[in-house]
Amino acid sequence: MANLGVYVFYTAILVLYVASDEAPENKLNEGVDFPKIHSELVDGKTPNPPSARSSTGPGIAKSEAEEHSATDVVPKSTPATPPQSPPTESGAGSADSNSNPPTDQITEKPHFGVIEPPVPGGAKTEEQKYADSVSDDKAKDHAGSTSLSGESTGAKSEAQRLYEEGIKLLEEADSRPSVRKLAFQLLQEASEQGHLKAREWVALGTLLGWGLFQSLPRAYSEFTQLAEEGNPRGQFGLAMMYATGLMVNASIPHALVYLTFSALGGDDLAEMSLGYRYWTGTGVEESCESALTYYYRVAKKVAKEVSDRADTGGPGVAGPTVRRVRLIDEADSGSGLFSLFGGGAGESAGGGLIINEDLFQYYQFMADKKNVSAQVGLGQLYYYGRHGVEMNHKKAFYYFNMASEAGSSLAKAFLGEMYMLGGDAVQADPEKALQYLRQSAEDGNPIGQTGLALAYLHGKAGLTANPLKAMELFIRAADQGWADAQLHLGRLFMGTLGMKADFKLALKYFTMASQQGNTLAFYYLGEMHASGIGVLRSCHTAAEFFKNVAERGRWSKWFMYAHSAYHTQRYDEAFVTYQLLAELGYEIAQSNVAYMLEEGKMTVVDKSELNSRALVQWQRSATQGSTSSRVKLGDYYYYGWGTEVNYVKAVQHYRIASEMHHNSQAMFNLAYMHEQGLGLKRDIHLAKRYYDMAAEASLDAKIPVSLALARLSIYFGSDYLRQFTAVKFMENLLFGSPGNKTDEKGNVSGYVLDWDYYVIPILAGLLLALIIYLHHGQR
Repeated sequence: MANLGVYVFYTAILVLYVASDEAPENKLNEGVDFPKIHSELVDGKTPNPPSARSSTGPGIAKSEAEEHSATDVVPKSTPATPPQSPPTESGAGSADSNSNPPTDQITEKPHFGVIEPPVPGGAKTEEQKYADSVSDDKAKDHAGSTSLSGESTGAKSEAQRLYEEGIKLLEEADSRPSVRKLAFQLLQEASEQGHLKAREWVALGTLLGWGLFQSLPRAYSEFTQLAEEGNPRGQFGLAMMYATGLMVNASIPHALVYLTFSALGGDDLAEMSLGYRYWTGTGVEESCESALTYYYRVAKKVAKEVSDRADTGGPGVAGPTVRRVRLIDEADSGSGLFSLFGGGAGESAGGGLIINEDLFQYYQFMADKKNVSAQVGLGQLYYYGRHGVEMNHKKAFYYFNMASEAGSSLAKAFLGEMYMLGGDAVQADPEKALQYLRQSAEDGNPIGQTGLALAYLHGKAGLTANPLKAMELFIRAADQGWADAQLHLGRLFMGTLGMKADFKLALKYFTMASQQGNTLAFYYLGEMHASGIGVLRSCHTAAEFFKNVAERGRWSKWFMYAHSAYHTQRYDEAFVTYQLLAELGYEIAQSNVAYMLEEGKMTVVDKSELNSRALVQWQRSATQGSTSSRVKLGDYYYYGWGTEVNYVKAVQHYRIASEMHHNSQAMFNLAYMHEQGLGLKRDIHLAKRYYDMAAEASLDAKIPVSLALARLSIYFGSDYLRQFTAVKFMENLLFGSPGNKTDEKGNVSGYVLDWDYYVIPILAGLLLALIIYLHHGQR
């Protein structure tokens, strides 16, 4: 009840705060029926010009102030991935500007909410109330936030300067320990001068061993001092240590108290951790609505940061795309080397964090030999600073320019973006940017089409604002599967620019963009399902979308740190970092913690606790849908690792992995348990069925299944022969009476019960001999 009271009080304050500022009426593009225009464009018809539809149509001349407006929140495209196919996150396009809009034209506020027209009588629906609550963007980041901005009033102090330099280096460090060490040296100096944010980072770096000597006692002391001062990040640090039992005795009540206070202070990580706990019922009573509340808070900050980075055109701020490597899958694949353009977006397990150096040099060689694909690929690597390649816009411009001269429309789209934004490589030149974007768009490149559409939508680079032309270009790019174009179409149909809303079309385009991993598309879908706009309200679906967005925050880069530490045998650093990410609810981190506990190479955990801790993490990972973790969980109950042997529970977990995920290992295990009568009624026919299913599910299972079926046939034959008296006599003669082969507890002696273990090697030897014989016979 106390928690409920605090929640109601906090919510009431938030509602009053939001209600204190009414959003001005948005008249941009008022009267333009975009759903109708969209239908005509898709059908191949030529729509009437906007002026014929309304005297207040969008044919507004661009002013200098409009060109530099910072209030439009339309993400700039940011192309990524190989040059042969559009990337999944963002793409090339025009950047929004930096000054206030004209007073006679009100542009969109920087938020992600949906405002529906008021219902008759002035009353608002629940959907409108929710949209109003998310539309106000006045909330300020608390000091405990993971925002990388420091404290600055007037002239910068020396501590502030050191802090900012340290943070800048930390953003560029990626998985390079030497750069991270230098960053933390600067943060350490700022901390010694009393800089609060620097103290937070030093405490975290001491806990995780990032550029500082890892010391759990010192980290505990640092977090305790911060928490005593009411610092939310200090409270989160203590919560993490109590939740994991590192340095202190594990205490979930203590962890929850610190998490609650930290979340009330606005700490992103605490909000995320509580969202996960309420989502899965870990240590608290499961509550979808509570999980939705916490995940929404974090997702809103992440989405705004993504949108702000797009508005300012900051690929450097955006940082590299993070791949989350599942250690158990990496070990099974038997390779720690990564391809240059490892496929997939950031959610896949395994794949390329660091490129293979030999392959990278090969691509450089091919680029110098005028290979256009290699030039564009290297340009993207340098432009975004991905896969361990240090960001270098000058080199990116060099390769894009070479590919552009060879006629690459993709390179022209990137050059258009670079000239539109300006930077250390080139000075901003809107006219040249527009030239490159036009050429790319005319060649049918979806990135160029999207960039040109944004220029028309907001009247950039000397163009008159023309939403009709923008929509036409967006549709062309979206039809080619370009996620950014789909996102922008979805935003148009949300009515965010004063246009007529069509939530079904918005849902359609957001769904298409989300299928390619677009972060903002996930966020919008979360809002629609949370508020019931365009779809039936679904707390579960909304929370899943917001969780996805929250897990794309800056802290996702910590996977790279942990993976690098693991492969350089800094196991304590890797383990504690994965443990922290696991507490935030990352399923892959939970799996990696369990895997490292199985290996037992770290020193921060007592050896006697390894199995019991691993069991907890496998359980959490399996609950979030990991098939390999589900099978592992069955193994732990089968063998009694970290718990008592429980065949019934083992069967339950194997069955889930088999029926829901079609896992061949689980099918094989169920077959064996049917064959032996362990946790299940002994049934030879069901055992054979599961063995056959395992062989069909995976080619790797065919040889083990063949051996198992051979053993099964012996079982079947022996059961049949036992019906005859002569066979029973010979069995008793060779093995003695079964009654004489039991121990004091009544268990059958091992060599009688497990005689099949002797048969398997014999069968394997015979099979090997047959293969060798046939091989020699073919010569």
